[in-house]
Amino acid sequence: MEEPSIWESNPVEIDNVNVQILDKISGKVYRENIKLNSTKIFGSIELKLKRCFKNSPEDDKEISAFIEIAEKEEVIFAKWLFASSPSVNLFSHPIYDVRIEF
Repeated sequence: MEEPSIWESNPVEIDNVNVQILDKISGKVYRENIKLNSTKIFGSIELKLKRCFKNSPEDDKEISAFIEIAEKEEVIFAKWLFASSPSVNLFSHPIYDVRIEF
């Protein structure tokens, strides 16, 4: 039997994630909780949470979420976002900045 590597992570699938949305025009920051397979409408964008994981307590703190963002019924973003590394797969939009939070 192999011993588990210290580099392996055992994330747990969760059913919701906290999202921070920055309106770049007004400078206001909004926080929303999105549930799995539900859609939140914010201004001109729609956010849909497809999957999300949280690292187990013995691993480094991390939440990852696969989020689909649509505008005018067209998907403009469908990638993984990471709470500890918001610059990875950064959502680029002229009005909104979207990040996930711990």
